[in-house]
Amino acid sequence: MKPALFLNPGEYFFGRHEGTVSTLLGSCVSVVLWHPRWRLLAVSHYLLPSDPQARNGLDTRYGEAVFKRIHADMLRHGTRPCEYRKGLFGGGSLVRFEPAGGRKVGHSNSAFAREQFSLRNWSLDYCDLNGEHYRRLQVDGRSGVVACQRNASGALPARAGGR
Repeated sequence: MKPALFLNPGEYFFGRHEGTVSTLLGSCVSVVLWHPRWRLLAVSHYLLPSDPQARNGLDTRYGEAVFKRIHADMLRHGTRPCEYRKGLFGGGSLVRFEPAGGRKVGHSNSAFAREQFSLRNWSLDYCDLNGEHYRRLQVDGRSGVVACQRNASGALPARAGGR
């Protein structure tokens, strides 16, 4: 079995992995796709819906780039979106880090992800979005089983796995 793969903010994984892929989410959102037949896994960790400086559009710190990469990776592997189980996680409203009365980053991230799923007519098999907590997300690369643990927003959870 391969060691766990940990995604930091802005990182993206698509392919086969014999271990777990995990990340810690606050206001960020993770898009997770699992192809049961080919055991292909996609996991992202994006920080904002779009790049405010509109650079190259391939920076996976931004949701727009994540959805472009997922589409390109599906094509590269000869698969179609309907063949995947899909999930969205994160988008927490971490009030101690955000201004009162303003639009919350987590809400913007989760609304963007839901909009992208709707535009693509993608079904949503797993969903744990919004709220006032962090999440520890782990996906088993052999089975596609997703575990999402919620943690109180008062303290950051310890990082599981490592590089």
